[in-house]
Amino acid sequence: MRCLEPGEADAGWLPPSPQPEPPPDDAGAPPDGGAPDAAPIDGGVPDASIVSAPPPLVEVREPEFMNGDVPNVAKRLEKVSTDLAQCVADHGGLSGASGSVKIQFLVRVRGRAEGVEILESRGVTSDAQRCIRQFLKNRAIGTPSADPVGVTVTLSLRAAK
Repeated sequence: MRCLEPGEADAGWLPPSPQPEPPPDDAGAPPDGGAPDAAPIDGGVPDASIVSAPPPLVEVREPEFMNGDVPNVAKRLEKVSTDLAQCVADHGGLSGASGSVKIQFLVRVRGRAEGVEILESRGVTSDAQRCIRQFLKNRAIGTPSADPVGVTVTLSLRAAK
């Protein structure tokens, strides 16, 4: 290594090139400023695509186990059924009056749902399925009798009346 000579020290230095102006915060907004909420301008009914449907009723069917048992898994899923219902409602809801989702996951020694997969689904949007999967991922389920225990459970969903 060597020190730079005075002529070499600033040779090749150029000021940074000019950057384009960032777009304003209202870029892409309608010229009238856009509606701040989902309420219609004429005072009618709000757009149905913006307002989420009421949460469906969730019934947890009897789980099936492979390689052991996880006591109280149905109770733990029942406890979070209202959160699951809200998850479905917020992500597209049901495509009919009812639906079902068959879920499979592993429970290891630490007692959490791992590798949550949707095996089968009827009448539930793909976004709602993804939400259910993410909601249950790593959720505390209970201590298994062996390591690991496979759990398959079906959630039955009905539109709220």
